[in-house]
Amino acid sequence: MRVLCLILALCAPLAVTAGDSASAQLRHFLSDVRGFDANFEQQLFDERGASVETAKGKVSIARPGRFDWDYQTPYQQRIVSDGKTLWIYDADLAQVTVNPVTPGATDSPARLLGDDFDLDTHFTVTDLPPEQAVDWLTLAPKTPRQQFTEVKIGFQKGELTVMRLKDNLGQTTEIRFSAIARNPAVTPARFNFEPPAGVDVIHGTGG
Repeated sequence: MRVLCLILALCAPLAVTAGDSASAQLRHFLSDVRGFDANFEQQLFDERGASVETAKGKVSIARPGRFDWDYQTPYQQRIVSDGKTLWIYDADLAQVTVNPVTPGATDSPARLLGDDFDLDTHFTVTDLPPEQAVDWLTLAPKTPRQQFTEVKIGFQKGELTVMRLKDNLGQTTEIRFSAIARNPAVTPARFNFEPPAGVDVIHGTGG
């Protein structure tokens, strides 16, 4: 089964000073960054650390809650939300799954970095030692209902550049970002998805 985007990571230069911890940079990001465009490369690793799948594409975010995660290779898939509805479009299957978005949920990394919420209410935040000029932190959910058990976030020179997500099956998803544009002008229509003609539309119960 293809890995759906668990995370819609927002990546942007932050108003930080030299020596700021990764957690401080994350808090600047959550309070100051309202949107971004970027290219991404996503890799899925199994529980033994072996690479299972690599995908590439583009992502656009407008906080709170709006995103367009566009997988382009090796398959075509879009995950789009206007903050109220979540659409998952699989071009090969000619299928769109539609779910309402649950307000205030933090049950995925996409919601974690795309919505407005109190970080410390939902997660335990721990700074890690820097590695190769990247400042790292971990987020551990305080409730067992999350789709992931741990998120590692890496900042480099004030910019969110990589995220590693460990799910409940022991698999790890790593997403790296490039060609980042902070707070671009994006029209609301970008985040309204119209299913192509002829595709199957499946309505779910939650998102």
